[in-house]
Amino acid sequence: MKPKRLNWQAIQTGFILLCTFILSIGVKAQVVTDGLVSYYTLDKNDIAGDTVKDIVGGKDGTIVGQPKSIEGHLRDALDFGGQPDCVELPSIFKIGENPASYEAWFLKTPDSRVGWQYILTNKTNFFDHFFRLGFNQNTGQLRYYTEQANNVRKAWITDEDYADGKWHHVVATREGDQAKVYVNGVLVKADEAMSGDIGGGETNWYIAQDGNTDGYLIGAVDEVRIYKKVLTLEEIKQNFASQGLSVEPTGKLSLTWGQIKAAQSHW
Repeated sequence: MKPKRLNWQAIQTGFILLCTFILSIGVKAQVVTDGLVSYYTLDKNDIAGDTVKDIVGGKDGTIVGQPKSIEGHLRDALDFGGQPDCVELPSIFKIGENPASYEAWFLKTPDSRVGWQYILTNKTNFFDHFFRLGFNQNTGQLRYYTEQANNVRKAWITDEDYADGKWHHVVATREGDQAKVYVNGVLVKADEAMSGDIGGGETNWYIAQDGNTDGYLIGAVDEVRIYKKVLTLEEIKQNFASQGLSVEPTGKLSLTWGQIKAAQSHW
């Protein structure tokens, strides 16, 4: 009795469909790149000495103090112990009156509620135009505000306290006079913002302090991303579920597609 011939065309079709499915998963698992101007993974591989690499925009930062590298939400993160720990960034881009989004993963413990603390800011003194994203005084409530010259500002906080020892994903946006804060892919607060110039192009930016050598963070930060646009809810959810800019399986798919083409010549 002769063995049955393999249906190579069916095998080929099935293999291509499988790889297409894997590829679609890889794409969905990546962060949104539209409007992305700076990305600090804070991974060990993206830190050389005191230099923190911006893997998108080339705006590398400088570590101040001795924040510790720890296991983060995604690979590694930096754990800041308060003053003087922070990362000093160059001027990222001129925000002015334009839309923008700021994103990070953070972890704060219940015993870290001490004073004012900040995740990201473009501020260096009280007379600049700027934004700040951080924590309200002596709480784990997120505080977001936009300010124009002469201490004219719109500032508000979230209802929930996030100093619970867990990793949380935060996105803060500003477009016109509207500001929003999302936590773990959900809108938790929407309120007024300053609609005018909030700077960004004149001074350094900072991770883990208020930009005025104060408000140092006690907690960990991972995956800091800055956008020249307002992220949509769908994009925020995509980033919340993402595995970074370049998912490891996706990097292997180019070889997979090459294998498909090579295999086709034998089918």
